[in-house]
Amino acid sequence: MSAAAETAPKRVHGSHQPIYVRQMDFDFPQGIDPVVVEGDPEQSYLMIGLSLLLPYLEPYLIRTMKEAKKHINDPHLRDDLERFSAQEGQHYKQHIKLNEALNLEAFPKLPEMEAKLDADYRRFSKEKSLRFNLAYAEGFEALTTASARFTFERGATAGTHPAVAALYNWHLVEELEHRTVAFDIYDDIYGGYWHRLVFGLYAQWHMGSFIYNVTKHMLEADPDAVERCGGAEGKKARQRAEWPQIRKLFLPKLLKTYSPRYTPHDIPFEHDLEMMAGELNEAARSFR
Repeated sequence: MSAAAETAPKRVHGSHQPIYVRQMDFDFPQGIDPVVVEGDPEQSYLMIGLSLLLPYLEPYLIRTMKEAKKHINDPHLRDDLERFSAQEGQHYKQHIKLNEALNLEAFPKLPEMEAKLDADYRRFSKEKSLRFNLAYAEGFEALTTASARFTFERGATAGTHPAVAALYNWHLVEELEHRTVAFDIYDDIYGGYWHRLVFGLYAQWHMGSFIYNVTKHMLEADPDAVERCGGAEGKKARQRAEWPQIRKLFLPKLLKTYSPRYTPHDIPFEHDLEMMAGELNEAARSFR
């Protein structure tokens, strides 16, 4: 039996693979060009917007799960919760390292945007109900599950700076590993479709607005990036290539999460993902 199999946590909430907590060592050279996807500033800045979001979002998720743990009696679900939080803790620390390595001096509005986001999440933790915060968490996890599946299905980290691609591949595999946790915890403590839907949609709007505004600001602050990548015509060509994939491969996955019959337990962890997870275990400084 492999070391991975021997340390695999047991599950009772559905047939899904173990959730591994990996200590990773990513090497980010300083001064990374913010066009991290070759020839595609729009996709690059979207990825940077997500990376800037996570050091504020994921500590908020961890705070939410810490509060939720007080209400969870199922030992297997408590273990899921702890592994979820441990994975998220690793994620945002590595994204901080990436963000510090990116050359973002040309984008003066980013600190102000980050400060507002930080204030939002601190306010949510302090003033919003646990039910709201858990529904927000599930809205994020439903979105990232659909996004991760879409990303791997179309090989979207191809052409990305190697260090950035390695970070995102690791992060997205772990998002799929723990895809059921926020859903199960919300369902165990509260349940209720309409509340999950409404505040999950709010979460997706809230996060999406931040990422959109970061992308918009970066494109406006550095118009030369678009010019270097084909100008307005190059941008239109990238959009024409992107939207059919979004309509065909991403939107159906996301729309299914809005169904009252949705459960992430129905989403398989494909063989290719199992292989990637095994490779990550081997690459990790440690895992459990």
